[in-house]
Formats: sequence, C-alpha cells, structure tokens
Amino acid sequence: MNNIRAYKTIIHFLFLSLFLVKIINVFQDKIDFLIYLLWVFPLALFYFFTIKLNVKAYQWFCFVLIIYFLFASIRVFGTDALVLDILEIILICSLFINIMFGPRIINNMS
Repeated sequence: MNNIRAYKTIIHFLFLSLFLVKIINVFQDKIDFLIYLLWVFPLALFYFFTIKLNVKAYQWFCFVLIIYFLFASIRVFGTDALVLDILEIILICSLFINIMFGPRIINNMS
C-alpha cells in the first residue's frame, strides 16, 4: 500500500508540474487561454481516472500522451526551443514512463 501512495504522489507531482508549465506559458502570452483549456481538458479527465487507479485509463492515456509528445517535440526540435518547452517534453516523457508502468504497480500492490 505504501508503494501505491508513493506512486500516486509521483503522478500528482508530474501532472501538476505539467499544468504549471502550461499556465506559465499562458501568463507569458505564448498561448491563449482557450488553447490552454483545450490542451488541459483531456489531461484533467485522465488525471481523474489515474487517481482512481483505473488500469484501462492508464492504457488509453499512454496513447494520448504520445500526441502531446508529438506537439511538444515539434516546438522543441523546431527553430526556437524555449526552456519551458524543453521542461514540458521532459515532464511528458516522465509521465509517460510512469503511466506505462502504472498497471504493473497497481496489479502487484492489489
């Protein structure tokens, strides 16, 4: 049970860090608030299901994170990479790795 709690803490940290990086982009006028809401809606939906430890949501969320990775990698490997974009792609990769191993951790602890 302690490993599940530590795992959920890591997931909370990664999600909230990702939301924070994007909201900083909004405050710096790099993206519109409407774009932020469209960007954050799927993440918030999966955030709810990952906290509930729904294994199917973990599997679907990996596919969704690949799309987020593609958009972030276009900005990072494009002409002008910003520090927040690099941080965003690192957070997306970290979240993907944690979500990918989530069902195994959940099944081993249940």
